[in-house]
Amino acid sequence: MVQAPVPARLRALELFAGIGGFAAALGGDAEVVAALDIHRGALAVYRENFPHPVRAVTLESLPVAQLAAYRADLWWLSPPCQPFTTRGLGKDLEDPRSRALFHLIPVLGELRPRLVALENVPGFVGSRARARLLATLETAGYEWAEHLLCPSELGVPNRRQRYYLAAALGGGLRPLEKVPAEFRPTEFRPLLAYLDAEPEADLWIDPELARRYQGALDVVHADDPLARTACFTAAYGHSPVRSGSYLATPTGLRRFSPQEVLRLLGFPESYRLPPDLPRQAAWRLAGNSLSVPAVRAVLGTLPGLG
Repeated sequence: MVQAPVPARLRALELFAGIGGFAAALGGDAEVVAALDIHRGALAVYRENFPHPVRAVTLESLPVAQLAAYRADLWWLSPPCQPFTTRGLGKDLEDPRSRALFHLIPVLGELRPRLVALENVPGFVGSRARARLLATLETAGYEWAEHLLCPSELGVPNRRQRYYLAAALGGGLRPLEKVPAEFRPTEFRPLLAYLDAEPEADLWIDPELARRYQGALDVVHADDPLARTACFTAAYGHSPVRSGSYLATPTGLRRFSPQEVLRLLGFPESYRLPPDLPRQAAWRLAGNSLSVPAVRAVLGTLPGLG
């Protein structure tokens, strides 16, 4: 009896790799042929957790030939979000941090990888960068779908709405599956399950700071079955407001540890931060990362994955 040939694994190119949120979401569904980023600190954490080839590189300087040499079926892009936020002044393509994306969009249209997926903040929706990307995809023959997705729609007690795009050359996208808006609390893993068994003592904040910002801090309670943490940003631990949630305890308010933030982002318990990584740097790297369950849901819409 002649056996059918085993299909080759998809080859994925991870652009703006950070600490590996895409790799964590991908699992064994594809082979990451390279993880590229300019941030050496993020890539050092990446190397601690994944065996994939890693390269520190200025993405806007990558020649087309080098990108073509990866022979990737899937391109993942998570470009800097600051050009599309109010805090980042919303400079869009005029922001220097958009140079890499500006360079990669026409290259994508030229090389036409079979699958493309991208993540950014909701402000990306109205950007000229998005308009340029969609025009390129249309010209190159892609079908695409756009989603505004929050992990709380997937059963995770964390609010982190993001823009996602999934595109397939020639079509074949599947619908996005998520928990209905009228979800029941039993469909959620409670916040308590994400917390450290023995939190470090210096996570507690000064009571005077808590009083000064009373009403401005986002406070959650571990025993609240409906608790949802705010979006943790790169400023957590530095900026006291609009950067993440604080946990109410019998002895006062405390910050979430970097490992707790990573759990809420969906990273596996086996994911490790280097022991010599300063906590503030760990918060910053986690805040710049991805919601693994949300990325997994979006990847599940691509033909050949999930």
